[in-house]
Amino acid sequence: MVRGAIVRQLGAVVIDVNDVERVSAFWGALLGQEPGQPRSGGDWLTVGTLADNAVLVLQRVPESKAVKNRVHMDFPVDDVDEAIAEIVALGGSQISGLRIGGGVTMADPEGNEFCIGAFRRTKEGARTPF
Repeated sequence: MVRGAIVRQLGAVVIDVNDVERVSAFWGALLGQEPGQPRSGGDWLTVGTLADNAVLVLQRVPESKAVKNRVHMDFPVDDVDEAIAEIVALGGSQISGLRIGGGVTMADPEGNEFCIGAFRRTKEGARTPF
């Protein structure tokens, strides 16, 4: 039996970074939003809204990324090849080739992974176009 939700909605996705200003410029351009101003001594910056009022926040940390992310975000795009070119031009990088399902793993300027694709999956795993 499924019980009621303990959490109601996603409030924020927080990415650990070394250079808040540089990475906020990348994510701001990717999302088409003007990032906010650094706060708390420059250690935090809200880039903007993702979906359903969840926000993307950057947190300055002293250590560099060392291993693959255990959690990543997936973003829908209209044209995968065009999105790859634009992300690379912004300072990101392509981590994987085009997968059978049409998705590609990308990374921000500090190596934080995210995926792009021209589809989404249902709860049952079926692929549906946007």
